[in-house]
Parts: sequence; C-alpha cells; structure tokens
Amino acid sequence: MYRVVEAVEESPQSEARQLQGARGLFLTAVMDAAVAALDDQPASARPELIEVLSEFFFDTVLTRAIVSPDSGEDNAQLHARDGEVLSRLLLAHLADHGLDLVEASAGTGELHALPDRHTGVGRPSLRDEESDAPAELIERVLAVCEQHYAAVTGTTSEQWDQKSSQELVDIALRTVHLAEPETYPQTLDAYLHEHRARLERLWRRYGPGGMFAGELVLIDLPGSFVLCERIETTPLWLEGIWTKRGQEETALERLHGSWLYDTGEGEGR
Repeated sequence: MYRVVEAVEESPQSEARQLQGARGLFLTAVMDAAVAALDDQPASARPELIEVLSEFFFDTVLTRAIVSPDSGEDNAQLHARDGEVLSRLLLAHLADHGLDLVEASAGTGELHALPDRHTGVGRPSLRDEESDAPAELIERVLAVCEQHYAAVTGTTSEQWDQKSSQELVDIALRTVHLAEPETYPQTLDAYLHEHRARLERLWRRYGPGGMFAGELVLIDLPGSFVLCERIETTPLWLEGIWTKRGQEETALERLHGSWLYDTGEGEGR
C-alpha cells in the first residue's frame, strides 16, 4: 500500500549546496590527478619559487577548499604536498598561456622575468613582443609554410600574397619562447607533417570550391599554417599579440574554431 519515493528539496539554498559539492568534487579530482602526476614532472628551474608559492597556497582558503566536504574532521587535514602541487599547477597554467612571473631585484626594484620551467630561461617580455622577428627566421618559417601549403592546396607562389604571409609569420613568432627560435622551423615542419590530413580537410572545407568557401579569409595565405600550430600551442598568447597588432579579431577567431573543431576525421566532407 506504500511506495518509496525520492524527496528532493528545490530551493536556492539546495542549488547552492549542490554547486558547492560539485566544485568540491571537481577540485578534489584535479588535485588527485596533479598529485599522481607530480613525480613524473621535471624539477622546477627555481626550487625556491616552488617553496614560496607552496607557503602561500598552504595558508589560503583555496587549499583548504580542496578537501572533500564529506570527509570527517580527521581526514580534513591538508595533504603535505598540496601547496607544492598547487604551485606547480599555477606555473604550468601561466606557462601554457605565455605569461610571466617577475621578481624585483633587492635594492633596485628592477624587474626580471622568471625562468620558464621547460626551457630554463625567461619568456619574452612585452618589450620583446614589440620587436620584429629576425628577417632570416621569418623567411625560414615562411618557407616551411609554403612547402606544406603548396602540397596541400596545389597552388603556387604566384597565387600567394607574400607580404601578408610574412606578416602572419611575424605575429606567430612573437609567441615563440626565447630559447626556441632556432629550432622552431623544424618543430613547425614536424607539426605540419603530423597534421597533414587535418590541413587537407581544412582546405577542402574552406578553400575555393569548398562548402564554406570565403568564410576563412586567412586560408588563402600560406602563413595561416603557422597560425594553426600556434592556435594549438599558445592560443591566448597569440590572441593577445594578434589584437595588439591591430589585426581583424574575427579572422583569427574563425580560424581558431575551424582548426580545432572542424578538422576531425568525420568533418569537412
């Protein structure tokens, strides 16, 4: 004569609690993954920086919020490595977005870029980003783009706007780390080789005669290929430089979306 039913409280307070619980589970999952991967990460180029950040995170509410709200008082103690993990996550996040931490030299107030954790040298500052890339490097990178562009599109140099392509390459190179310019042409060449099928699908979809011909203005330039690599490697850094250089934001946004989401094996047909 009776049925067991589920009673659910629907109110702003219950929604807030559910959201808080979901955030707690998410943060806990992030921390668990970070702790598991910590031993596989290379040592930081600046161990003292890890120590300073660890002390900061250890004393913040953010660190304490990572503990599952369902855990008992005895289990609510901070993991000994939480501070270190969070500091490494912060450095990795900043590195992925091309951002620098700076420190003031004692007594002078002079700012110095902190070393990149992958290369051991500072990333380019805003002053470096204002400088043009070396002409020889631009030519080398453009040559790589043109080689792959000709193979993918079947077009020739007489059909390309060299000046506009050089400008795209110059912008892209402003997001390359200071330690990488000499090796970047080889890195780009390997990337374009690896993603040849995606490039072909992009051209079939957005090139002349494609279903969406005319929607990607950048597709007509060999320099668009280096942008594809930068979109996948340093998207926010590229977007910032692109905007500072006064380029049409929509053009990069459309290439960004098309390259990342329209070039899968089932796309572009």
